[in-house]
Amino acid sequence: MTAMPAALDAPDWFRTPSADFQPATFWFWHAIPSEPEMTRQLKDMKATGIGTVMVQARLAMPIEDYLSPAYLAAFRFACAEARRLGLRVTIYDEYNWMSGHGGGRTVDGADHLRERHLFWTRGIVGSEGTLSLALSGIASPFYDFLGDVGKSWVYEGGMPLWGEWTIVAAAAAPSRTAPVGPASTGTSPTGSAGSVDAAGAQYTLDEVADVTPLAKLVSSGEDGCRIAVERLAAGTEVTVFVAARCRSSRMINYLMPEAAERFAAVVYAPLLEAAGGTAEGFFFDHPYAGFYGWDQHHGDLGNSLLWDDRLPDLLDDTTPLALQLLALTRDIGAETAGLRTRFFETYQSQLHEAFFGTLSRWTAARGIGFSGHELLTHVGAWGLQDGLGGFDPRSMPGVDYFAIDAFRTHTSVDAADYAPQLSARFGDSVARAHGRKRCTIEQYSTGRETGLPGLAGQWGLTLEKFRAQAIRHLLFGARQILLHAYNASDGVDGDTRLLSPRFDFPPGFNFQPWWEDCPGVFRELSRISAFLEDGEPLRPVALLYPLAAINAGAPSPDCGRHFGWWAEALARAGIGYDIVDEAGLARLMTGGEQAGPGLTGNPALATADSDPFAEPSLAGYRTLILPSADTLATSASAGHLAAFSRAGGAILASGAAHLHIGRPDEDGSAILAGLAGFRLLPAAGKADIEAAVAALRRPCPDIRFDAGPTWNAVLREGATWKIALFNDADVPRRVTLIVNAPIGVVRRWDPGNGTAAVLDVTAVGGAFVLTLAAQEVLCLTVEDGELAPRSPKASDPFGDGPAAIDLIDGWIFQTRGGVASPRAIDVTRGWEVQGFADFAGTGLYRRTVDLPPLTDGLGWHLVLPDVRETAECFVDGISVGRHVAGEAAFALGGVSGAVRLELHLRNTAANRYYPGTPFWDGLYEPSGLIEPPRLEVRAIWVEGVV
Repeated sequence: MTAMPAALDAPDWFRTPSADFQPATFWFWHAIPSEPEMTRQLKDMKATGIGTVMVQARLAMPIEDYLSPAYLAAFRFACAEARRLGLRVTIYDEYNWMSGHGGGRTVDGADHLRERHLFWTRGIVGSEGTLSLALSGIASPFYDFLGDVGKSWVYEGGMPLWGEWTIVAAAAAPSRTAPVGPASTGTSPTGSAGSVDAAGAQYTLDEVADVTPLAKLVSSGEDGCRIAVERLAAGTEVTVFVAARCRSSRMINYLMPEAAERFAAVVYAPLLEAAGGTAEGFFFDHPYAGFYGWDQHHGDLGNSLLWDDRLPDLLDDTTPLALQLLALTRDIGAETAGLRTRFFETYQSQLHEAFFGTLSRWTAARGIGFSGHELLTHVGAWGLQDGLGGFDPRSMPGVDYFAIDAFRTHTSVDAADYAPQLSARFGDSVARAHGRKRCTIEQYSTGRETGLPGLAGQWGLTLEKFRAQAIRHLLFGARQILLHAYNASDGVDGDTRLLSPRFDFPPGFNFQPWWEDCPGVFRELSRISAFLEDGEPLRPVALLYPLAAINAGAPSPDCGRHFGWWAEALARAGIGYDIVDEAGLARLMTGGEQAGPGLTGNPALATADSDPFAEPSLAGYRTLILPSADTLATSASAGHLAAFSRAGGAILASGAAHLHIGRPDEDGSAILAGLAGFRLLPAAGKADIEAAVAALRRPCPDIRFDAGPTWNAVLREGATWKIALFNDADVPRRVTLIVNAPIGVVRRWDPGNGTAAVLDVTAVGGAFVLTLAAQEVLCLTVEDGELAPRSPKASDPFGDGPAAIDLIDGWIFQTRGGVASPRAIDVTRGWEVQGFADFAGTGLYRRTVDLPPLTDGLGWHLVLPDVRETAECFVDGISVGRHVAGEAAFALGGVSGAVRLELHLRNTAANRYYPGTPFWDGLYEPSGLIEPPRLEVRAIWVEGVV
């Protein structure tokens, strides 16, 4: 046994972290709440540990109520009441989500601001020299996913109506196959007459011609149009691009600054006034407009593009517009990658500047912050397009996450469900690229993990599962967890509509029985976040975000999968990494003017001295990874790779063996092949990448669990290492920490109780070993220096105690707040099969036990081998602790004799809300005690010894 160090007085920033680190929450309003309701719920948020609140009007609220005088009056009261209670207020900027439409107010009376899209169709000119093309069957997979209630939100009248059809461009090329009929009708990607191979014939740019004047609009309607092309040689393949506006859509055209200006006038201005003229900031969410498919859709661009007639003026004027557009849909030779790269750079830049730029300037002029998140296709996953599908991310306001972050005052990202994922690390990386650090991460729940429809969510979510995910987010780079959501209402029984209050991406956290256990968890998360705030992260690896390869490729390029494999393997191996874009390649080096904010290097790795005129050297990175990045946007990027290699950096590339430089169009493969530190894994799969990560030079400190992932965060602050570790397994695991230097004082910072204490470790050769309990998080500081010699550990002075006691019989059960009388209960089965099938809440288990006295230093512990889900234990009416995660064991102290035990057990809300709905699998979730409790004798802390 070892001496137990006395707890030290932890500083205030750790004991009581500020709202910067406390969880925030969306506050879902499904109807305009009353003032007493608002006061009660805000008090509840404050008492539970929420630091920031965002009111969000959800789809269940009638759209005409949004921003009405009654709504603004309620919003005004809520903001004032929140501030009175000490809560921060951030203004969520939309009705439901998809920022920009304002519940239709942005486009009301301004039809020219409604979403307008570019479509295309193709066919083969027949033997008569004419071609008839159709464009029909336009549909948005995402809007269809939302169902009728969603389409009634998006479209006035509940359905899309198209108009203002315009031919934008037409391109022609000689067909590689002979026509077999008079003309192709353009009813399928291959054409109904005159076959075009599904992949399309391969052309060179010189073979393609702009034939826009030869294409005529023959007819148009609310669901499509027909086009005629004449005076072309038989066998010519023609692709025609047409634009149309959805006249019934409430969604905006993000290419137009006027749309954002009007959004600010009709939504931002009244919300800010009602908030008292100030707030922490505005929060945008998933800007999105349709991005449609249609019957004749084909090619390498996965859906429609937004369109504005001013866009061609911003594009490359050396290549005809028709040829630029054709290059987006198919390969037209060596220039394809360059044309695509340059087009999407311009298109995305205009989307971002017009919408985010306009709003960021509006908020900055009023001294208000600006944040939020775009639609992240990696949400819920590691791969760049493995999270959300059904659309091509290049077409929407997103993809270039680094560019978007330049408009924010702080970074926010999205996270879906409860598996480890990329989002927080990406958010932290883009923040650091702009001289900031860390991010807010919105955590929401879908039914995907449990086999339910996405919107049906997870009423069965456990607090243990949420806590584990939140801790991983913090270690990966989040500062604040944003709950999705605190619900003003839980709806009504029998209403099983998706996007109703009950099935609007549940859970509503406050309607979970374990909500009352959240204060301790929220304090713990806040302290972990505060602990990780200061210091320089130890991240010896840079992982390139392959934006140019994404833009130049197909809708689901290999680079997205390879990126995810590398990102996950590095995280699981416990090796820190930053995600960098091409601009960030310049910051791989330090010295002179190349050092960039947030990437100044790590003391344990950097080789540069402090001389600003010194030759550039590595900025803390030892390895750069290119994840099937077959395209770079600029030649300068290739130069940065060469400089990194010359300075001793290693470059690992997987997948693509060819490197194309998109501006100007040139082959950069020889540049990489000639680098001394370059290694290519051309046919790498996930296992090969995991093996390559395992072979990397380990960082120092080197931290490794004996088995399973090594989730950690390591920072350097002055002469101290700050280390946070998390064992998310259900069993204890050993972890080895190798510093390879003299180890000074080691302190454990306990986020559970806000204390700090010197940890008595035995360091051998600059290393020591610890064991983390199941679901335990450990925060340590390790100072440089040499510890005084340890005193020998005392032998066990206590000896053996009595055998464990199984408590199988004698338990009495009652629901808290229920009308049922107390009754005997079987503790080998949950209460759901003992007459309380649909009960979701707190179940009370009581019994008396006679405990034999124990030797000093030993104490009785009550162990719950299987409990669903949270537990609080009372001994003679006094609480001795709560269980949320890991082993459920309660120290009862030195009690003996007749003792009254009482357990308050809380399940999830699944048994309350799913049975009888289409989302129920017919099985009730286990609740309460599933195995008998037992009493064990264990050592207890007494007067400095254990």
